[in-house]
Amino acid sequence: MKKSIFFFILSFIFTGALFAIDIRSGLVRIATDDQTLQPMLYRLVNISGKSKYEPLWFDGDPRTSFIILNIDNRIYRMGASKEYKTSQRQIKNGIEIEYRSVTNRLTQRVLFYKSPYSRVTDGFIIEIEIENYTTREMKVLIKEVCDTVLGEKGGYNFATSSNPRVTDEMVITSDSDEKYVISPGQTSSIALLLDEEAKPDMVVIANWKRLSDSKFYYDSELMKGFTQSPFSINDSALGLYWNERIIPPKGSIKVASTWLTGGPGNEIIDWLSKNYPFPNQELQQAFENPPVVFEEQPTANIPKLDIEAIKELISEIDRAIDNIDNVTDKEIQDILSRLNYLEQSEELAASQSN
Repeated sequence: MKKSIFFFILSFIFTGALFAIDIRSGLVRIATDDQTLQPMLYRLVNISGKSKYEPLWFDGDPRTSFIILNIDNRIYRMGASKEYKTSQRQIKNGIEIEYRSVTNRLTQRVLFYKSPYSRVTDGFIIEIEIENYTTREMKVLIKEVCDTVLGEKGGYNFATSSNPRVTDEMVITSDSDEKYVISPGQTSSIALLLDEEAKPDMVVIANWKRLSDSKFYYDSELMKGFTQSPFSINDSALGLYWNERIIPPKGSIKVASTWLTGGPGNEIIDWLSKNYPFPNQELQQAFENPPVVFEEQPTANIPKLDIEAIKELISEIDRAIDNIDNVTDKEIQDILSRLNYLEQSEELAASQSN
């Protein structure tokens, strides 16, 4: 009986430790959903004198933004394909989500990015790395669907460098003159920068459902609006595509996209039209001196999950299991009380951060 109690406690601790990641730097925030582990992007805004983080992609169901991998003409949707196991971790300048199968691994890294004209972090670089575990080469194509929502609220979904009000679907290829695509919101906006080394080979601006339902390439006719009746009304998204790449045996490839956040749509549209592309020298400096990421300090009187306390508790449980016959009921109760305290501290910290 005593041993079963301790194993239950250990199981609870390790399950509870797999909570969502939530990190912040400058004006932006990266979080992962605690169920799907999908990344969510935010920008700090001020509404009626109160600061809050506004979602830059749809966060009601984070699975609406996703990556599709085409390997040797076989299609896999990350987070949904049973062949892949998903895990997450925090890294030096962001987060890393890993999708691992028997033959390959796809790693999505969401990194903080500071634009040349900013003093603080104001964007993201989203990197996708694919590793080939096999002894033969792989042919891969990559599709990433980003469920942008900010423009939907204001009545116009996107703006580009040549069109401040995009109302129909369109394709932007690598030889296009377009410099950026903006999802312009009322209080914050996000722009996909297309004059960077880290960029997709093609961008499709389209209705989200048509993009999501397409097996890989977007196979609907263009020049439609962003509604597919009756279930997908004014629902738009960006489809990012990377052309076929060959991964050698035991090798890997990387692709990436660069995202800049800003204030209201009219402001970022005007600012980018005057300041982008960025001067090369300043941009190079920004990459050579990446921003230092400072973790947000916990609010006063809000308990923070104590990793050292968890480690100490686990050590005590290990010692108790090794000496199970001599453990008293009082010692078991003490361990349960400390576990309860840690659980309450975590729940309070989580509720306050929300």
